[in-house]
Amino acid sequence: MLTGENGELYLMQFGRAKWIGLASGWLSVFSLCLDANAAETSQAAPPAPTPASTASGVKSVAETGNNRGFLFYPSAPPAGKMRFSLGATYDFIDPAVMYGMNIRFPQLALDFQDSLGKGFLFKAHINSMLITTEALVGIGYNWRGAGPWSVGGALNAGLFMGKLGGFGFDALVLGAEYRPELTVGYDLGDVALSLRGSLILIGPERARVGELWGGFQDSSLFVGHSEILYVENTTKSGSVWYFGAGAMTTRAHYAFWVLFPDSPSLYTYPRVVAGYEY
Repeated sequence: MLTGENGELYLMQFGRAKWIGLASGWLSVFSLCLDANAAETSQAAPPAPTPASTASGVKSVAETGNNRGFLFYPSAPPAGKMRFSLGATYDFIDPAVMYGMNIRFPQLALDFQDSLGKGFLFKAHINSMLITTEALVGIGYNWRGAGPWSVGGALNAGLFMGKLGGFGFDALVLGAEYRPELTVGYDLGDVALSLRGSLILIGPERARVGELWGGFQDSSLFVGHSEILYVENTTKSGSVWYFGAGAMTTRAHYAFWVLFPDSPSLYTYPRVVAGYEY
């Protein structure tokens, strides 16, 4: 047992050591609690959401655009990614102007797209209702920024053919067709909106009536234009179904099965479209 000054000094040193030890112990316990809480929080926290899918489970526009892309919404899929679609278009034209026809038939539409990489695309299109047929191929370029907007353009060229072999007529029209297009798109998450404007240029044109071939005296390269809003809907499988509506403004021989472009008048009529992209 210690007494006197040495005993008091020993008690003071022991007291300081005791408090320092207690303080160190509490700090260690507090640090362990923080580490355990952080570990528990990190395990319980759900992974950060990605734009790969939406709340409904279908693929997002961003993911679909980065995979196989869209036919109408401007997207830039990797090189070698292809799209094929089967669709139909219908023009609301008065059948009375079509040589006594009482029914306006829809047109079958087939589209093919192959990505060349870096936003460039090879495109092919054909639409037909037997009496009129258009077959086009072209090159397009799409750009999409960081936001929901995107822009695309394309230059297409091919063949316009009109044939009327009934109702007392035997006529055929052939023409080189050119169709520049500009599209503005907007991303709504799992739906892509695209407004596309097109110029329709046809020329030169040749016609056959019976056994006689000839050209047109008053033909014009400018045949018309179209503005159509497309709505493309994504799916869980990556395919896309679409519909749309807009206006066509064209010359009579393009729209009304009247295969002689002597009339300079332009006619405006509604068009609706629908189809499925594979």
